[in-house]
This record gives sequence, structure tokens and C-alpha cells, in this order.
Amino acid sequence: MIFEVLWFLFIAIWLLLPAYTPNNFAVVFGGGKPLDLGKNFIDGKRILGDGKTFKGFFAGVVGGIFIAHLELLIETFFGFHVFSSLTYPEFLKLVFALSFGSLAGDCAGSFVKRRFGVDRGGKFPLLDQYDFLLFSLFLSWFLCREAFSKLFSLPVLVVAFVITPILHRVTNVIAYKLGLKDVPW
Repeated sequence: MIFEVLWFLFIAIWLLLPAYTPNNFAVVFGGGKPLDLGKNFIDGKRILGDGKTFKGFFAGVVGGIFIAHLELLIETFFGFHVFSSLTYPEFLKLVFALSFGSLAGDCAGSFVKRRFGVDRGGKFPLLDQYDFLLFSLFLSWFLCREAFSKLFSLPVLVVAFVITPILHRVTNVIAYKLGLKDVPW
């Protein structure tokens, strides 16, 4: 039983690294022109804010895809098959959807936070922890149903929803301590 739980934990993290890491790449390599071009929405508030940039979005997507390719190499080296059980086009489409969906979800979360008057870096419980996960899973399911069904079992999805807030908190505290974020959430 404990082995099964640990296996689902490993698989959930392994599958979601291309969704978990893009925001880290965006923070490290971002900056520059904001995605919303500094514009306000019809409510007079910024659409997304200065924290969501073209450079960061692009770096995040590329970073997530890069991580997935490292995982593919590790699978080949150690002889186990998760991503490598897919054809390369299926793999590439899935990891693009996970990475792009993660950042799109983060942008959607920022849009919602701005509507509620929450400033950049402000807390918004649950939304902060799940926006990127929901978007990445939905986009992956929508664009890659066969690959998604093959890899994302119900236990893996349940584990993902349980561990994501924990991993989110831990990575944000680390980024804060490294001076990459202004707040530890």
C-alpha cells in the first residue's frame, strides 16, 4: 500500500514537472514588456500587471519543455517509461500543453486577482495554488486526450491535487530566500 502511494506520488511529480517548473523559469528569465502592454481592463484595473511578461512567458514555456526533455533522457538512461511510453510527437504536444497551460493558468489567476483588487504578489488562497495546475491539466486533456488518458490515472490526479499546494509553498519560500521573489507565497 505505501509503495503504491509513493509510486503515485513519484509519477504525479514526474508528469507535472513540465507544469510545475515554467513559473520558476519565468521568474528567473522574465522581465521586460508586460503581456498586457500596461493596459487596463474595462474596470480600470490592470489586465494582468507588470509581473507577467512576454519574455517570462516564453522562457517559462521553453523551460518546461526543456525539463521534460531532461526527464526523457533520464527515463532512457534508467530504463523506465513514463513520457518515453509516448511517441515523440505525442510527448512534445503533451509537454507543450502542460507548460503553456501552466503559464496561461497563472495569467488567468493574475487576471482574477486584479479584478478582486489583489496587487502583484498578494495572496489569494486556492487560486494561487491551483490556477496553473487546472489550466495545464485541462489543456493537456483537451489537446492530447489519448496521451493524457494513458498517463494521468485518477490516483495520479488525486495525488497531484493534494501535493500541489505543498510544493507551491515550498518552492515559493525557496525563491523568496534566494531573493527571486518579494514574498514567500
